Amino acid sequence: MLIIPVIDLSQGIVVHAICGKRKSYQPITSAISSNCKLESILSAFFKLYPFKIIYIADLDAIQGNGNQSKLINKFALKYKECEFWVDAGIHQILTRKSDKTNKNIKFILGSENNIALHDYEKIIMSNPDILLSLDFNENGLINNSYLLNNSSIWPKKVIVMMLHRVGSNNGVDIKYLKDITGLNKNSEIYLAGGIKNSNDIKSLNSKNIKGCLIATALHQQKITKKELNLFFNG
Repeated sequence: MLIIPVIDLSQGIVVHAICGKRKSYQPITSAISSNCKLESILSAFFKLYPFKIIYIADLDAIQGNGNQSKLINKFALKYKECEFWVDAGIHQILTRKSDKTNKNIKFILGSENNIALHDYEKIIMSNPDILLSLDFNENGLINNSYLLNNSSIWPKKVIVMMLHRVGSNNGVDIKYLKDITGLNKNSEIYLAGGIKNSNDIKSLNSKNIKGCLIATALHQQKITKKELNLFFNG
């Protein structure tokens, strides 16, 4: 089971994501970091464990308010042994320049972007290392219902992003997750949203989930350095 720390980045600082309500996000208060700067949060994560992957949501890019690409590239260059999964909206995927993006950055295509099927297929074909994020709220998948009706078009790595559970400490919706994972046995499934502690991760580990994306439980030390070393990232 891979544990993947999550960073939500806005205007150069790390914020606390709660239930996908982005306008109300506030600077992160963390028990493992003295401040909310990206450098400090990354350093704190790597003191916990030599994580193989870090997920970053560039909220400015997602919302069309500029982007944090220079800052993200700076730290991707610093931490070359780590892979950075970056959700920066659809524009940076469409305009990606390989000479301007560090090789250890992999872009995420979120289903919250309203994309016609033929455009989606074109993006997947031209970006073989892209990840798909199936973005859910309390009403179900956000946009692009064809993604659930035809799971054969999913790429190798798929994130099930339960935005309404993010930062909530409400736990994982196991039944709903089971329905999604049952659609495709060929893609690697990663879960984000609602993971409270190590017991949740142990439960998911038995359900063929490849990895978990976590922020709040790490910042609140509900998943500790000892637990990371004993159980996960193997």
